[in-house]
Amino acid sequence: MQKQMLEEQKSQSELLRLIRADQQVRFNEIDRKVSTIDGNLNENHARLSKIDEKTAEFNKKLEAKLAADSAVAQSYAVEIEKLFQISMNDFNAGKYDVAVAGFKDFLNQYPESSMASEAEYWIAECLYAKRDYPEAEKAYMSYIKKYAQGNKISVALYKLGLVYSRQNKDKSKAMVWKKLVDQYPDSQEAQVVKAQQKTN
Repeated sequence: MQKQMLEEQKSQSELLRLIRADQQVRFNEIDRKVSTIDGNLNENHARLSKIDEKTAEFNKKLEAKLAADSAVAQSYAVEIEKLFQISMNDFNAGKYDVAVAGFKDFLNQYPESSMASEAEYWIAECLYAKRDYPEAEKAYMSYIKKYAQGNKISVALYKLGLVYSRQNKDKSKAMVWKKLVDQYPDSQEAQVVKAQQKTN
């Protein structure tokens, strides 16, 4: 009986030892997993820090590039305006051939500029001032065709009518001035045409 009890105690002790050993293995496995997770978290944190550094560096470079591009764009705009103004000065001085050459050069260099329509218009004005009516006719027509929404369209239509008048093309003048009055009735040029029509 005592021997049996000893055997049972021994068996229970062995079972308890096995349970403890199993628990220790499990705890060790949990510790290993926690360490792995900590390691991964630290690694991810380091990666995020590097990404933050690279993002900050990229943003800094981007801001510098945008600032440089803005300075270049401003310089470009000033250069365009200067070149245009030189030709305007020639026009105002009555140097029409020089002004035409300047405006044409401007168009060749900066065809996409917002001032391209102005250059085209002033070429026509130079030719009109020179009394070169056939060439002025072509130039005004070119402006009207290319820049139907241009800010000088009503003036160009009126001047084209004057060019036709100087060449005794009365039907063409009547047609172009009708277009002016119909499409731009509130423009100063349309008012001038209406006043002329009343006196005739």
